[in-house]
Amino acid sequence: MSHIRNGRFFAACHPQDSARIRIVRYEEGDMRALVADAATGARQRLILASSLHPTAVTGAGTRRKSGYAPEDAPLASGPPPATLQLQQPAPEPTDWFDGMPGRRFRVALPPRLLLLNSNQRLHHLRRADITRVLRRAAWAASRELPVLERAHIIGVLHPDDRGRRDPANWYPSFKACVDGLVDQGVLEDDDHTRVVGPDMRIGHVVSGSRLVLHVRELATDGTPAELRN
Repeated sequence: MSHIRNGRFFAACHPQDSARIRIVRYEEGDMRALVADAATGARQRLILASSLHPTAVTGAGTRRKSGYAPEDAPLASGPPPATLQLQQPAPEPTDWFDGMPGRRFRVALPPRLLLLNSNQRLHHLRRADITRVLRRAAWAASRELPVLERAHIIGVLHPDDRGRRDPANWYPSFKACVDGLVDQGVLEDDDHTRVVGPDMRIGHVVSGSRLVLHVRELATDGTPAELRN
């Protein structure tokens, strides 16, 4: 199994499982691989090589619900075309930048990612793992964006039901996504001289919930009048 390599990081395929592991030792043909927790290197154990899948999707394009897949597999080979079609964001009924000037872009993360909420009480290692996944997902989703000197960012939480929510509670998730834009090189940094926002909103219902960043390019000669106090 050539996709199983020493040092490679794998993530749990199930959408509600944030576990990440690193391959410590594996030789081609072995029935089991020695793995450890990705964040700490602790808890070394043997797992079946058959549970280490080459991608997080099946040949039919459906998401796997068990086992692990390489974190970098979608970036290297990408999911099948049918899956790419399913991952495209639904048409947005709301024009979040209605009447505002500047080029506009949309960065849609995959649905069913674990999200960070400021009301959660998580172990710092688990919080770091979720943050890393969100940041990498935004990095991957923003590959087609140009370099922007300044931007106004609206972060839209698409919940999986119509219950009442305070979108500001999801700021940790949106912050991780904006950091992913910086990692991608879309923005040099996310300080106040380059980024207005992220302003957080609630969008239409999406199965499994998802985050979408709406990015508007700002002029470099000062903040537009509609954003001044």
